[in-house]
Amino acid sequence: MEYLALVVILGGLSVMAYFLTKSGKESENKRAEVAQARGWDYAPNNNTVVLNIPDEERNISYRLSGLTSQGNRWEMVARHLKSIEKTSDTKLQLGSSTELTIDKRYQDYFLIMPHDGITLPDFILAELFKRLDFPVDIPRVKDEDLPDKLTRKYAVYSLNPAGLNLLTKAADHLENWWAKYPGKYKALIMAGGPEGVKVRTEMQVDKETDMEFFVDTALALAD
Repeated sequence: MEYLALVVILGGLSVMAYFLTKSGKESENKRAEVAQARGWDYAPNNNTVVLNIPDEERNISYRLSGLTSQGNRWEMVARHLKSIEKTSDTKLQLGSSTELTIDKRYQDYFLIMPHDGITLPDFILAELFKRLDFPVDIPRVKDEDLPDKLTRKYAVYSLNPAGLNLLTKAADHLENWWAKYPGKYKALIMAGGPEGVKVRTEMQVDKETDMEFFVDTALALAD
């Protein structure tokens, strides 16, 4: 009886692994089909050899790239949750995220990020700006200087908010994203400066419809 139970368990695990693999392959094909139809370059991460892959790149699901309507190059990297065993008692946890970068330059540094009414301490902001290669003393824009839709859920940091002509348009696109994917965790973050612009969410974007909506929203934000 114990042998039979073990066979049943192993058989169940094998079936589960089969359907997970099959589902992943179907999602891969659907994403590739959408990318081809939209004229985007799609690159799945099918490399099973990890010896030469840095740890921080081992949770990449796929890459996507293309050109904006104005001819700017953009690239997207989608990541999934992954746990890597480093030693017998140590694991490296890699989080999910989806980030699109656009080769479009802005004179001003700016950051649009979700907030929950809490003012971030200066040292946390300084560390955040360092990671973005921004000046560390960028002030937060006053709520009265922002569109109402932005002040409800987002904080904006900029050295020259009067020079940002994208805020009203960005408010609409960010609101549309939030309505479809509610919650701070899935919200979009947008950062721009002389090195280009980035749009990011911590959401794991697997479905082809989510992928397409993310790309369209990110490109519209920087258009």
